[in-house]
Amino acid sequence: MVRTTIAALTALAVLALAGACADAPVADPPTAVVVAAPVAVDKASAPAVPAPPAADLATLPVVDLLHVVPGLPGTDGLPQRANDDPSLGRWQTAVVVRDTAARAAPAGAPVGVVPALTLEVRTTLPVIDQRGRWLRVMVATRGALPSQDVAQVNGRSVWIDSADTEAAGTDWTIRVDVAAQTITVDDGTTTHVLPVTATGSPATPTPHVPAFLLGTRWLEPGTTTPRVLLLSTQSETIDHYDKPTGTSVTAIHTTTLRGTGAVSNGCVRVGDDVLDLVWQAPAGTVVTTVG
Repeated sequence: MVRTTIAALTALAVLALAGACADAPVADPPTAVVVAAPVAVDKASAPAVPAPPAADLATLPVVDLLHVVPGLPGTDGLPQRANDDPSLGRWQTAVVVRDTAARAAPAGAPVGVVPALTLEVRTTLPVIDQRGRWLRVMVATRGALPSQDVAQVNGRSVWIDSADTEAAGTDWTIRVDVAAQTITVDDGTTTHVLPVTATGSPATPTPHVPAFLLGTRWLEPGTTTPRVLLLSTQSETIDHYDKPTGTSVTAIHTTTLRGTGAVSNGCVRVGDDVLDLVWQAPAGTVVTTVG
């Protein structure tokens, strides 16, 4: 009886072990996935950057301080751009090497021509934006006369092709405070705060939009303005008063006039010691007015 029971238990153990070690039931084979043959597709190349629209420069208005060119965009409050190459100067400028089309937008239709020379000096403009080959620059052109639209007189900008420029820069910044009657000159290493003799009167104020030095240095001995550094801005209350240029251009200059304070037509009058310093600033240096 015992032998029968042991035999039975042994048989059950063998069956259990056999079941545990047996192969798992084979599942049905997976359904085959059919992959379609590759389809050849012609890939179109990326569209090329359009070339600038052709411009007949001879038919376009000149974008300089001697002309009024309506419709030019403002600066949108953009400051002078930091230079990608600081060895040229901290702030970016562009020297126009040949007459170039001025555009209201990158690669847009020409609206004017920026000359290579402005009053017989190389046209040097502060850069406020850059998109690829296109530079957005401040210009000295009035968008309207004060008697037409004072908001369009100063602070104009255009886009130009960098291929028509030479990269340049300036380390200098200048700020005029008409309330304090001071001029702050920073040459990139030293900041000088100096007194001015006079600024614009309440009726003919010094424009408070950013200006820049044109690079024009006039020596006029025997006149009331012996030494003159022209600015890009013009009076916002007077259409014309400067006979040599037929404009109302503003400037930083010395003077033989005795009036001080807020008495000028918009120019900043300074002493010889101040102009000796500012005289060294390169064209394209931005001049801001506050106060």
